[in-house]
Amino acid sequence: MSKTHKIAILGGDGTGPEVVAEGLKVLKAAASKYGFKIETTDFDLGGERYKRTGEILPDSALAELRKFKAIYLGAIGHPDVKPGILEKGLLLRLRFELDQYINLRPVKLYPNVDCPLKNKKPEDIDFVVVRENTEGLYAGAGGFLKKGTNDEVAIQSSVNTRKGVERCVRYAFEYTRARNKNKKLTL
Repeated sequence: MSKTHKIAILGGDGTGPEVVAEGLKVLKAAASKYGFKIETTDFDLGGERYKRTGEILPDSALAELRKFKAIYLGAIGHPDVKPGILEKGLLLRLRFELDQYINLRPVKLYPNVDCPLKNKKPEDIDFVVVRENTEGLYAGAGGFLKKGTNDEVAIQSSVNTRKGVERCVRYAFEYTRARNKNKKLTL
């Protein structure tokens, strides 16, 4: 019996829905090839919903999202919604409420793709960036002094707890160990 993965889909704004739709085609092809199943549930969250209802991320939607092991999230940001509203109310709230503490960014050069780094080939560029996703500058500690004057100063503090740093470093270490490439971990 094949395993079924239940995935919440948040298409997002702008090109988000069409990018997610193409990504789902790839995921379905992988499911067919490797013998697993996917069940998706769409969530109406993003700029259009905010414009229509004034809601960003209702508690009821957050409660439903907690039931999923995976969320496929498209680009968030709408030209008719003031910057910061969706980013804080949806992206950051999801990260904090669901404790999505790892921001994983694979970097890979594929054959026949131009690279801005001179003389680099696919075997030269294949690494993963592991970033903390709920602390640091995301904590939102900071503010302004003398706002609106010629002496205005903006301050942003990076807040990092021992727990946050330790679990991120541990994740990076274990990920490097399991990846079995060159076993190099750089901090």
